[in-house]
Amino acid sequence: MTSKLIKPFLLMILLTIATQFVGLIKNAFIAKIFGMGAEVDAYNLANTYTVSITNLAIPAIITVLIPFLTKRGDSVAERAAINTYVSFLLLGIAVAVGISIGSVSWILKNQSGLSETLTLTLSVIMILSVAQIYRVLTTVLTAFRQVKNDFLTAKIATFCSTIFSGVYIVTAKNPSILLVSLFLTISFMVEATILLIKNRGFSFRIQFKWGNRIFHKLVRQTGPVVFNSIVFQISLLFSTTLASFLGQGYVATLGYANQILSIIQALVLVNILTLVYPSMSRVFAKTVEVGKELFIKYTIVTNMLVIPLVVGIMTIGDLLTALLFERGAFTAADTQQVTLFMTMLGIGLPGLVLRDFIYRVYFSLGDTKMPSRISIFTIFGNVLLLLALTPIFNIYAVLVIPGFMNFASAWFAYRLLEKRIGRIDVQRRLIKQHLLIVFNASVMGIVLYYVKPELSFSPLVAFLLLVGIGIVVYGVLVALTQRSFIRTLRMKGASE
Repeated sequence: MTSKLIKPFLLMILLTIATQFVGLIKNAFIAKIFGMGAEVDAYNLANTYTVSITNLAIPAIITVLIPFLTKRGDSVAERAAINTYVSFLLLGIAVAVGISIGSVSWILKNQSGLSETLTLTLSVIMILSVAQIYRVLTTVLTAFRQVKNDFLTAKIATFCSTIFSGVYIVTAKNPSILLVSLFLTISFMVEATILLIKNRGFSFRIQFKWGNRIFHKLVRQTGPVVFNSIVFQISLLFSTTLASFLGQGYVATLGYANQILSIIQALVLVNILTLVYPSMSRVFAKTVEVGKELFIKYTIVTNMLVIPLVVGIMTIGDLLTALLFERGAFTAADTQQVTLFMTMLGIGLPGLVLRDFIYRVYFSLGDTKMPSRISIFTIFGNVLLLLALTPIFNIYAVLVIPGFMNFASAWFAYRLLEKRIGRIDVQRRLIKQHLLIVFNASVMGIVLYYVKPELSFSPLVAFLLLVGIGIVVYGVLVALTQRSFIRTLRMKGASE
């Protein structure tokens, strides 16, 4: 990572840690009050269904809007194209939300005999659907900040939003999952409001210039992304719904496991991608060879952080889960199940890192079609494997298959990318450095595994000691085995 990115990255890490900490407090209260009950299943299912609405537009903002903003001029036609494109996205999401609310309202009013869990799920869907409009608006406003190299405002807005969303569950005597959902919806409004204030004078306005040729080009680029998102959301909804039929509490368990894993994604993957993607777009637009070097370095650095975290979860994840959730309705058995789910899901994270960086290279080259095609084949493969293996392996198929497909799609995308831009890693640094990372993280995991039973302190103290030991062991191993690669990170890159 180039030196000028280190300071904002560290500040983003601090804000992300603060946000995740507040979010974990909120989730700890949810676990304490509702445990693995039907309310949490309904809440998580509703979240999955409603987020699928915005996930039709958010990938388009990331893959189409940000690269365009990094390269745009200041002509009237370009400003009109941006205004129309953003207005088009917001209008589309508003229509989708309206259809969702109308459909659910009709079902609740006209269909009798619905189970209590289904009725609660549909009610939460109605509340959370409204939040999706503000999620898309927030993503748009964040994109404008990022191209101005302002990476902190969005993090501050998210931090304030997270605090607000947890106020009710922490302070209420007898909280309702419906009001938890309402406060979550209002929190997205708070986040969007902060970003609107910051973006005054540099953002967009509602405008519809349907004949704008630049807008037509953006829409053509968006088509494959949205189609890919639709297929992906169908796959995600299929997996989540399948888990709900395999047994009560599985959706809640997946939710708690994903909450902990999302800390890794938020701290490392999302922050690094947020920082480097605009610069990658600029560099690839100028010199592909320099862009290849950035891709290799950023991918290795990200997995240097992700892989040891995944190994840490495997060895001391039960302590973390117990500290966060094990109280009230959340039992020791629930802790073991969440830890198992978390471990199996975490194995796929390094593959996700590889795939996301490879896709960013395609997007930087202005190609949104190839990642979409790869994702579609991957998702169909995922669904077919789930249909074939779930009857045999039950919930474990739902946990393992998506991670396996992360690696498969990353390899396939990488091979196709090399056919387009030539050999990317002539010296095989990706393979060599990843083997070293896995070795270093494995040694760290073995040390933690044997030290853990010897500690007789309280769970919190034992966890903190093990984290400290893991950091020291892994840090020493990296210094001994990857010193030459670390030196290359200090060299000035093309983005500086």
